[in-house]
Amino acid sequence: MVPLTLFLKVQLRPTGIIALRALPQSKMRTALRYVPPTTLIGAIAYPLLHISGDRGETIYEKKIFKSKAESVIGLFKWVTIKTEGRPKLYGSLLKINTIYRGKVQSAVTSFPFAVFYGESTNSLTAAYFVDEDALSESTYSSKDLERAAWGITRLGSRESIVSVEDVKMGKAVFREANKVRTAYAFPFKGVNVHGKGTLQAVVDWRLGIGDYSNAKRMVMFYPEETVEVQGRLSIAELDGEVVILAP
Repeated sequence: MVPLTLFLKVQLRPTGIIALRALPQSKMRTALRYVPPTTLIGAIAYPLLHISGDRGETIYEKKIFKSKAESVIGLFKWVTIKTEGRPKLYGSLLKINTIYRGKVQSAVTSFPFAVFYGESTNSLTAAYFVDEDALSESTYSSKDLERAAWGITRLGSRESIVSVEDVKMGKAVFREANKVRTAYAFPFKGVNVHGKGTLQAVVDWRLGIGDYSNAKRMVMFYPEETVEVQGRLSIAELDGEVVILAP
């Protein structure tokens, strides 16, 4: 029997700015150029938690603030994104004035973000692969996930407003392969890639979304258009496209 799993394919239209901080955050720390998996989890978690009546964004656990998105990560086997258009990093210098104990203080800092310039064809496509066993044991249904996908309004920071253009739900085919072509971001481990793209270190969301200072990271390859990938690959086929899964 061919293994199948539920998937959500979410077409997103950015307004222009993707303000994603590289954590742990510090002054003038550069932004991430591409959307990491943790942000995709957070994007769908916020409207999903609203469905269950939970409108908080963080929890305080063992003197650490954590994202409530951690409570839903078990619903997903894998998440990734396809980026059409190459964002540019931009960070203007800002002068900040504050009053501290009656004294005026000033400092210069930067607020970097990624920008999609000009072209109306820029778009983002998020792919969520659902753990159906975990979903059946949760308080949510597949329809709740679909509603949450339509309810995505931003990616990370409040500046990163997106519009959901389309949501498709169906069954993805899982199989092994030695060579595929894909436009979706994938783990850069034990593979050969033919084509252009960007390597970006991201937090491994499968180990938790919370204390990023000690979080384990993995390197993801974000293709520019479609690339050819060779290796011992675990892949999923959804809606006529190929996604490479974590080894």
